[in-house]
Amino acid sequence: MTLLLLSLALTSASLKADFATPPDSARPWVYWYFMEGQMSRPGLTADLEAMKKAGIGGGIFLEVDLGLPKGPVKYMTPEWRQMVGYAAKEADRLGLAIALGTGPGWCGAGGPWVKPEDSMQHLVSSGTDVTGPSRFNGELPQPKPRTPFFGMGSLSPELQKEWETFYRDEFVLAVPTQSGAGVSDLDEKALVYRAPFSSAPGVKQNLVEENRNDRGVDKSQVIDLTSKLKDGRLKWEVPEGKWTILRFGRTLTGTTTRPAPAAGLGFETDKFETEGIERHLDTFVDAILKETGPRHPGRGITTLHFDSWEMGAQNWSANFRAAFQRRRGYDPLPYLPVMAGKNVGSTLVSERFLWDLRQTAQEVVADNQIGPIKARSRKHGLNFSIEPYDMNPAADMRLGSTADIPMGEFWSKGYGFDSEYAVYEAVSIGHTNGRPVIGAEAFTSDSGDAWLQHPATMKAQGDWALAAGINKFVYHRYQHQPELDKYPGLTMGPYGVHWERTSTWWDLVGDYHRYIARCQQMLRQGQPVADILYLAPEGAPNVFLPSGDATIGRLPDRRGYGFDGCDPETLIIRAKAKDGQIVFPDGTAYRLLAMPRRETMTPRLLKKVAALVEGGVTIVGMPPKRSPSLVDYPECDTEVAALATKLWTSPRVVRDASPAEEPISLEAARWIWSKEDGVDPQTAAPVGQRTFRFSFKADGVASARAAFTADNVFRLSLNGTPILSGTNFNNLQTAEVGRWLRPGDNELVVTVENEGTAPNPAGLLGVLELKHTDGRRTVLPTDGSWKVDGGEVGELGPWTMGPWGISAGSLPRPELYPSYSTLAEVLRTKLATAPDLESGEALRYGHRRIDGLDAYFVANRSEEVFEGPATFRVAGARAEWWDPMTGRTRPLPNFTANGKTTTIPMRLDGLQSGFVVFHPDAKARSTSVENFPRLQPVATLDGSWKVGFETRFGGPASADFPTLKDWKDNADDAIRHYSGKAVYTQTFDSAVASDRPTTLSLGEVRNIAHVTLNGRDLGTAWCAPWQVEIPAGVLRAQGNRLEITVANLWSNRLIGDAGKPQSERITSTSWSPYGANSPLQSSGLLGPVRILQ
Repeated sequence: MTLLLLSLALTSASLKADFATPPDSARPWVYWYFMEGQMSRPGLTADLEAMKKAGIGGGIFLEVDLGLPKGPVKYMTPEWRQMVGYAAKEADRLGLAIALGTGPGWCGAGGPWVKPEDSMQHLVSSGTDVTGPSRFNGELPQPKPRTPFFGMGSLSPELQKEWETFYRDEFVLAVPTQSGAGVSDLDEKALVYRAPFSSAPGVKQNLVEENRNDRGVDKSQVIDLTSKLKDGRLKWEVPEGKWTILRFGRTLTGTTTRPAPAAGLGFETDKFETEGIERHLDTFVDAILKETGPRHPGRGITTLHFDSWEMGAQNWSANFRAAFQRRRGYDPLPYLPVMAGKNVGSTLVSERFLWDLRQTAQEVVADNQIGPIKARSRKHGLNFSIEPYDMNPAADMRLGSTADIPMGEFWSKGYGFDSEYAVYEAVSIGHTNGRPVIGAEAFTSDSGDAWLQHPATMKAQGDWALAAGINKFVYHRYQHQPELDKYPGLTMGPYGVHWERTSTWWDLVGDYHRYIARCQQMLRQGQPVADILYLAPEGAPNVFLPSGDATIGRLPDRRGYGFDGCDPETLIIRAKAKDGQIVFPDGTAYRLLAMPRRETMTPRLLKKVAALVEGGVTIVGMPPKRSPSLVDYPECDTEVAALATKLWTSPRVVRDASPAEEPISLEAARWIWSKEDGVDPQTAAPVGQRTFRFSFKADGVASARAAFTADNVFRLSLNGTPILSGTNFNNLQTAEVGRWLRPGDNELVVTVENEGTAPNPAGLLGVLELKHTDGRRTVLPTDGSWKVDGGEVGELGPWTMGPWGISAGSLPRPELYPSYSTLAEVLRTKLATAPDLESGEALRYGHRRIDGLDAYFVANRSEEVFEGPATFRVAGARAEWWDPMTGRTRPLPNFTANGKTTTIPMRLDGLQSGFVVFHPDAKARSTSVENFPRLQPVATLDGSWKVGFETRFGGPASADFPTLKDWKDNADDAIRHYSGKAVYTQTFDSAVASDRPTTLSLGEVRNIAHVTLNGRDLGTAWCAPWQVEIPAGVLRAQGNRLEITVANLWSNRLIGDAGKPQSERITSTSWSPYGANSPLQSSGLLGPVRILQ
């Protein structure tokens, strides 16, 4: 026991030291973007030194072309490679790390050096109908290539010619002519195209066989005529009957590097064959690494990074038939007519073949594209990271399991796509594959961001990502600035949060980065704690989403029982049963396995599930009925049925009793907008915000669902609680909302922002569906009965109307898993397991177990103060509050032990966050001391202020502010349109006792403030409640000198400059959405400034 206590004490001391001063490895990263040759050595050094000073740990190096004039340094020339080598050496000097993208552009691995034969390919076909008996002697039409997913505009003239002319014959097959339809959704199921799940309407989470079994030709009737084709001409004695001759060949998918600089534009490498990627790595990666020289461990180029998979799918290559035979155990040849829209055997047999095709594609992508990249990483002593989601032909989590550092992505809420699912995928990959560092492309944004984001506006979403399990933020993006005197300088077109040294607040952002680093360091320690493991269905492509009610809120927070997803292969290879739990080699464990609602499962996976159940694991789901594959068919179906029948008699198997949810209907809904004279919202509604309201009664309601979308950005709240938000009208946002209803009167409020710089289409569409306790269903759609603030609502038309064209594919997907309520009931009753954290769903959280300690990251989900109990699933322990804002820790002496749980009274300011850390201590006793002291104002600084602005940005050198006032309301145009830093100075006397810690409250700040009192640095207030601590002894009775440096945003100066000739402008930028009449942003120190104790 003594040794255990000593070990825990050492663990705690080490954790506290790293929490107070996190190591450089815990710092957040950036996407370091370069624009079409715009590069300079002074700029590289300035960028990297600014990163280091601000607390950034490294960056992902990518160069793209978004339409800027070409710079002087041409891509991949010796000068360019030397410049990259210089950047790597500078990073090494400064102790920074760099990840090198695996190719030009922001996705994939390719370039102009990739030959057509080494690029991505499709199997295409042409058909010729003949009747026998007869002799056929004629030309077979050469199959044409399929249009590239991103259209012909993605090809240069030279590439288009190669795309048009590349063709290789593969097979000629003859089949009896069919009149019936082949497999539905063939382009998806045959991997011709895979659209982005995050942004395109109707993209399926996973592919399911259709529920019909039309007969097709027997595979014995498929005749191989390949040897009879000579130079496109076929000679064949046609048997009696009607026949279709299918000529199959390989063509290019036409997928190119994107958006690559001109000198880097070329074809993507073949994802099924190793030769092309190996030659690419020789030409690109090795050539660059030759320029970087030796490096210190953890510095310089440390990682190869495979960014967004935006190459789409491919379905064939030169050796794919052989790979298929080797991996599936049968020849695909007689089934190839399925890829031409013909049924072989039956519809279900054809579906099984396509399942095998996709499974083989998934495996060869991992082995023959990612495998060589990872091997090359190892050869050079580098890590490998990947973003494995969106458009890829594999299951996302299976592809991501290949990475040392799996990465997800989340767009700034309200400024782009909803990609939170990619975060839960990356976290699940990391947790089930023993990857302690889990990254995310963070705060990606579209043009709506426009320099409006800053640490305070990003805190809630950042805390959501941390609680979800992300522990390596990679801010999108830090734009390289080749010139040292241009502000705000180059941008990445309209994309990304502007996270670079030319931001107005960059010199003040260090404390925010330290906050992130402290959180990331803690969230990399020990093992994650979660209860539910969702088993992803077999097959590809596949996107992981938990059951819809497993998360709450517009930022989808986990509820009381945490979860991860697991791909089938990882479960088979890595999971074992121990003490009734699913345990992985790295210590991560789960209490419950949730099965997908699928009728198919391979015998191999079902045997693994059975072994887990035999080892004591509890599962919830329904039994599979058959295999999805043709491997060992039909015996495989018999085996699945027998295994399932036996397994579902086990007392540890709980049948999924949650009812299948009926699809929500938009039939009654109408697009609506405010009526405005002379305005047609379908084509040109004025930009700006509209707030829509709908009041209703909700008596006797058992459950409720909301489904809404809008053009452009919307935020929906129910009875004052934010519930939904969206940024893409193609994607209907849905949520269970019953818990926020109240008896009697209720109100929905939807705020819609019509973004842009000119009038454009705008509308709101949605439905609230109430299910009553007596079985009735009430549908409350958007229609003319809604209200809009300051006007009258007009109905535009039905839900399918243009220009939006919402289709059935945009409607909510059927739930893939048992409901959260079902799983929670099994955990609570059958497994006697309390929720990991209960706070009335007021707190978001993430839980780590660290060598006997339990560390909960908790964050207030609301902007309002949370005061109430939080019950943690920890017993026999004392708790501490670890504050990532300061790095300090203190006891939480007031608690209640409840057997297996501990309840702690909490009081958190709006969006406040921190760690509750439990230390084993069976002798811990509660006291009446408040855990979170209540601070009260004891003095207000009402005096006037001297304010000094930066004259280089057009502000006055000095100004007197008799009272604190918003810059945008100042009579002086130089202040009203000012962007940059300003120093507020005041000297004051104080009667406040200085012998104990005191807090300085700044009231309201726009947008970040650094405080110095009597020469003592008090730190930076970067978010509400805009406070800094004053250490004991710093405050004097007389002559206190207070300096508050405040930085606002670039928008006001850009607006002021928009009305001036170019020669008179202070700013210089490659992109700005602002005009002279754009609304100014609130700026400056707004106060009131108070001393609290």
